Amino acid sequence: MKAIQALARYFPDKCGGIQVNLNELIPQLRTHNIDIQIAAASNGSQKEEIYKYNDIEVYRYPVFPIPKTEPNHGQFPHGKFEYFANWLTSQKADIYHQHHWEVYCGLPHLRLAKELGMATVLTVHYAIPICQRITLMFNGQQVCDGKIDVVRCSQCADTLSKKLPAAMVKSLSHLPKAILSRVPLPTSAYLPASVDNGNLGRFVRPLVVPGYVAARQHSLLKMAKYADRIVTVCDWLYKALLINGIPEEKLILSRHGISYTAQEKLPHRKQQSDALKVVFLGRWDIYKGIDILVQAVKNLSAEIPIELVIHGITQDERYRQKILNLIANEPRIRVDKQLTREELPQALANYDLLAVPSQCLETGPLVVLEAQSLSVPVIGSNLGGIAELVRHGIDGWLVTANDTLAWTKALELLATDTNLLNKLRQGIKPVRTVNMQAADLATIYNNI
Repeated sequence: MKAIQALARYFPDKCGGIQVNLNELIPQLRTHNIDIQIAAASNGSQKEEIYKYNDIEVYRYPVFPIPKTEPNHGQFPHGKFEYFANWLTSQKADIYHQHHWEVYCGLPHLRLAKELGMATVLTVHYAIPICQRITLMFNGQQVCDGKIDVVRCSQCADTLSKKLPAAMVKSLSHLPKAILSRVPLPTSAYLPASVDNGNLGRFVRPLVVPGYVAARQHSLLKMAKYADRIVTVCDWLYKALLINGIPEEKLILSRHGISYTAQEKLPHRKQQSDALKVVFLGRWDIYKGIDILVQAVKNLSAEIPIELVIHGITQDERYRQKILNLIANEPRIRVDKQLTREELPQALANYDLLAVPSQCLETGPLVVLEAQSLSVPVIGSNLGGIAELVRHGIDGWLVTANDTLAWTKALELLATDTNLLNKLRQGIKPVRTVNMQAADLATIYNNI
């Protein structure tokens, strides 16, 4: 069986959890007699490229000129799409499996694979297909059910849209997509309403956001038409797609797995006098909630024994500087280097607690499983995928995401109650592996 794995980007480019998981998953898929090839966009390039990465052939198709991110998911094929079309036609694959849903790898790519007669699978790894804010946090404050509604979603995503009558918002949603795609909006409308990049963006946004929401809804229905199976990696995504009319017979819940799960090295048992060693692993991004975590530690009285180490991944330099200023001269908080994949298990095993203070709905994250595989409990936001993986009071601790005081109280409890921390460590069960994930995927491929 031959299966194409299609993505918006791939290694050796800067990549995230989707590519990391797929890279670890591929060797296991090959044990099920599945031949894998990668197709990934090369944004801004005018030429094709073929190379091998970890013994897998990777085809990079050109995307030129660089397209706008909205309307979303590529209602119109991007420039140089014919290169991808010609390559895919020549592959004669049995399965086409797409992992992104955006302009570089979106609706036209999925539709073409279906028209070529391939069995089609699409994995939804994030909230982008559903949410204009991409966080699935209604007004940035509370969890949304994910139901796309032009008026509600437009007013959530854009401050000025809140001031428009509902009838006007609905009317604006009918603007032709061909016109919307040419509007000179300077920044992506994915950005939350609190972000204004110049007056032009601020005043154009309410005119176009309703159309973008409508385009998102249109694309979702087309996804259901052209995908034989739609895989979700967490329960909240499954429910959000279901509430938007995706047929349940096409939906499959298949969670991520990780490659190292032996639990060979258990962290040392913390003694009462030892400082609680807490680690953060993730991007310098406002939605990762590092500011909440830092402020919570700073709020602790000086006699509370705690150390926080931040291993940040480069993304938003302004946010990183903001955090450094917030830390100031706090001796209990240290910013350290970004860890490589190879360094991660050894480093993580040396901590008592992993902090995951995300301020949006995560679909994992993988780092929760990686911590649990090493018997490191997780303190995390009581949101989305984190709340699906962490059992409060059993193998970890869940905290109201944006409540700094709640984070302070939780950290104080875990720093001073050694018995509780050891109980959480003992409560961690074996985690899901990429072998299990590959077996699920092989079954999906064979049953289409």
